[in-house]
Amino acid sequence: MNKLTLTKKVTVSTIALSMLAATLGGIPLSQKGFAEKLNLIQTVNAADVSPLSVALYEQIRKWYAALAAGGPQEVQAVMSLRDELAQFDWIANKELVDPIWKKVIAKLPANIDPKELKESLFRLIQAIGSIQSISDIEALRTNPEFRETLKLIASAAGAENLRIDDILVFLFGDGGSREGLEGSVSNTLGKMSIIQLIQLVGNSKGISEIVLQALDRQLSQPDDYKVSAVLKKLDISSQDIRTLVMNLQAQLKNDDAALQALSFAYIRSSTQASTEISENGRQHVYHLKLFGVDIPSFVLKWAKVSGSEHVTVLSSGIVRIPEGVQSGSAVIQAKLVSPNGGPAKVIFEKEVTLTDTSASEENVFPVAEYLKRLEKIRTALVAAGSSDVKSVQKLLDEMMGLDLAKNQALIDPIWKPIVKKLPGSVDQAALKRTLLQMIQEVGALPFDVEASHLESIRANPEYRSALKTIGKVAGVPTINIDDLLIMMFGDGKGNGGVEAIVRNTLASMSSKELAKVLSSKNTLAIIQSTALAKVLNDTKGYALSKALTNLGVRPTDTASMILGWKDKLKHDEAAIKALSAAFIRSETESTVKISDRGRQHQYGLTVQGVELPSSSLKWKKVSGSKDVMVDSNGKVTISKKVATGTAVIQASLDDFLGGSSKVIFEKEITLINDDAANDPKVLIQNILKSFESKLADIKKRFDAAATDSEKVQFILEVIQAGNDSFEQINKVEGPKGIKNEAINKVKKQVNQMVDLIIDRLMKF
Repeated sequence: MNKLTLTKKVTVSTIALSMLAATLGGIPLSQKGFAEKLNLIQTVNAADVSPLSVALYEQIRKWYAALAAGGPQEVQAVMSLRDELAQFDWIANKELVDPIWKKVIAKLPANIDPKELKESLFRLIQAIGSIQSISDIEALRTNPEFRETLKLIASAAGAENLRIDDILVFLFGDGGSREGLEGSVSNTLGKMSIIQLIQLVGNSKGISEIVLQALDRQLSQPDDYKVSAVLKKLDISSQDIRTLVMNLQAQLKNDDAALQALSFAYIRSSTQASTEISENGRQHVYHLKLFGVDIPSFVLKWAKVSGSEHVTVLSSGIVRIPEGVQSGSAVIQAKLVSPNGGPAKVIFEKEVTLTDTSASEENVFPVAEYLKRLEKIRTALVAAGSSDVKSVQKLLDEMMGLDLAKNQALIDPIWKPIVKKLPGSVDQAALKRTLLQMIQEVGALPFDVEASHLESIRANPEYRSALKTIGKVAGVPTINIDDLLIMMFGDGKGNGGVEAIVRNTLASMSSKELAKVLSSKNTLAIIQSTALAKVLNDTKGYALSKALTNLGVRPTDTASMILGWKDKLKHDEAAIKALSAAFIRSETESTVKISDRGRQHQYGLTVQGVELPSSSLKWKKVSGSKDVMVDSNGKVTISKKVATGTAVIQASLDDFLGGSSKVIFEKEITLINDDAANDPKVLIQNILKSFESKLADIKKRFDAAATDSEKVQFILEVIQAGNDSFEQINKVEGPKGIKNEAINKVKKQVNQMVDLIIDRLMKF
């Protein structure tokens, strides 16, 4: 973050001495093409150029490239300000600098013409603001008129001399011990905590105060900066400069958009990326820093701008190519999303290439696809309530807390065939302990809805070594822990594992067949067992199935082992029912037939595309308008006298898995009387209700989130919901007063929810 970072007007705070805003923009005043503007021309022999000129020129090039990355609109915004500054009549507005100028002329020798000197000083300021090349900087440094002007001002202060270099060092530093105004502000921001930096976003008063405080520090160092020494002798204080800034701000018309563009250009120029590359090279995780401080993930939104179709970019900064793709390139982009609202701005863009460096023939489990499916189930489980969540957690705790030393017999059905094939050199006791622990952890995975142990299981060297030992004996030396996961959850290609077979079996059923399965105590378990047997018999599709078959392990041996685990566990029935309900809920979609001019909705449900019989479902209203009526068959109505009605409706499946009913669907719905559909008040009211419903859902999921990394993501969701509602309200044709009132209400609720989330995150 630089002194222009995160603010619209901070550049103006330092404009008093050198029109810094124009200088930092680096935008030529001529009407050259955009490409020519981007290529600042060097027209002077490098041997004749001072190191200070080269350093400043390179800095300007860096800022210019950062500005251009924001797009033509941001470049044009700065050009408009440059045009305004170039045409600004300093002579006609001479009173702007009078508070400072009066102190200068009071100490000028009698033979000096104050008017001529003042005009020369204005030309110097415009020259600084017109820098386009190294030759411009050198011309500025060697201009005899400007040298004489500064010499006269220095003499008025009783100083020996004042040079252009002294001004440049005061503003930008010398690259050594003198950091300059820019470096002073940068150091201040660099020492701030993440929370303090976030709070500066959009806070022009706060950032301006930091700049002015840095200016105070500069002026208090007359021994280090010639400019400070001269100003001190002329009795020009930082308060005098504040007055000049305020006067100049009052005259400018194009500063807002330009200075906002420059602010984000400073962010881009000061942003540094770091990358974590996975062992196989197929995943890059990107992080951004400003001044060595990590930018919080919840204010960043990553996306792919262009590139290979095989490259996927997640909003969290994770970039991937799938297994089987050797290489992929894409242009990725990060936008800064202000917690205080406003459009997201690009602060980083880069072309990246991912290359699969794995030369192994081992199968790889598609983690991303699995986590995506798991997230749907986790969300559905949380929506079912704390009772189901606790049931699953109890089983997970029970499984992971099992004393393995006392329960080694649990894997005997598959261990006995394996041990017969092991060579004498193998430590059988150690191998059995490792295999038992691996089965314990992998068996618990379906109930670990946070996937908190997935990566540690995949990376466990003992598990890998154990499977390599078994694989060599079985004649399948490439098997690894991912092969076990692929058996259960699929490889993302043609082999879907037990999970896909179960899904496909349910999807191929008739309505009555599906309803019978969901109301039966054992049928779903039988389908799962049948699916496992099918996978174990598929020795061509699954490497581990081939290894087990070669070792003499039959599908019935595996089934016997699983039955032994179930008999040992006390909490498995409730947990399996809860997780099964979450799966069904995650795959449930609603159907609706609308009639009676929008006043009647008839709802039905499908699971994986299969319609559930209405006789298996029981509907009710959970909450909402008293005008909305819901009967047990899924018919929802409002009367002819009602314009609109919103309610949360819920559907339960009777006798779920042979037990009590289970909620498998819940949704907020709105009925709109078509006779009142064009009323702007009704339309806006519906938009607000939908927005409030989204906030309520976000709040519910935020309360259930377990980690801070999950919680911060809800800030983006809140802001996006607010922006969507704002756009919808603006599209309504109606009185501005009603629209503005609704927009203000949305803004207020967004701010309240963001404040709530940040407040919760800061409670240590």
